[in-house]
Amino acid sequence: MSEQRHPTVTAQSFGSGSSGNALLIRSGDTALLVDCGVGIRTLRNGLAEHGLSTHDLDAILVTHEHGDHVQTLPRLMRRDLPLVATRGTARAARLPADSTEIISTQHPVSIGNAAVHALSVRHDATEPCGFHIEIAGARITVLTDLGCWQDHLVDAVAASDLVLLEANYNDTMLRYGPYPAHLKRRVASGVGHLGNDACGKAMAPVARVRGERMTWWLSHLSATNNSARQAERDVREELMKADAFANVTALPRREPGPVWTFRASDRAPEPRVSIAAPLTGQLGLPGLD
Repeated sequence: MSEQRHPTVTAQSFGSGSSGNALLIRSGDTALLVDCGVGIRTLRNGLAEHGLSTHDLDAILVTHEHGDHVQTLPRLMRRDLPLVATRGTARAARLPADSTEIISTQHPVSIGNAAVHALSVRHDATEPCGFHIEIAGARITVLTDLGCWQDHLVDAVAASDLVLLEANYNDTMLRYGPYPAHLKRRVASGVGHLGNDACGKAMAPVARVRGERMTWWLSHLSATNNSARQAERDVREELMKADAFANVTALPRREPGPVWTFRASDRAPEPRVSIAAPLTGQLGLPGLD
């Protein structure tokens, strides 16, 4: 099969945490940025490593309006660069109407050779969302800043080759850490952040079926209530309890993470297994059983 028919897909985080978030997804002539909360210098340097500049971006997908996801957006906006966001996020982030494409769970968006689907999540923002992105045969799901796991997310995750899933805090570190009581309640609430144990429990049913055929990046780790080693340990413990295994890596908070590379022709055949049969078809994503 030709390289043109199966172009390589790459993904890299330029930062993941309360200090700033940005994820580059690229295939052929299509370059997407999910959130732009890292500094402009970090972003430009990261893009340059891929032979790109900010003018090569085809769209910016915005999960929600919090500063660690949009703080660099004013430095990037231009009329010919589409911004993709839910209506609530577009309003809360004051995105310009003439360059914003509204996405919803019922209305996906096409950009270049990518199809982008919105996934509703619970977080203390105005209509936040995750994204399921299909590009050149690869399927990538981005779920950061979600206060709780919801079963409607299972099918999109189970269909993915790469998943970014929040593992924000260790329960004990948060409980006995320096945060004031009101902030601890907010972080652990159903509209706050997903903890390590909850992350591992959410992963387990999918990991038990998919195993090493997919990659998991733990995202948005707390600087105070977590560490990369702690997050990976907690998640793996939950997977072990469920007799599951997964390829798990915690993303760095303030620097670029690993580069994920994928080509559809390299995907090993696997049975089309429904992880959550009663939920199948809710999202209307092509190729999900």
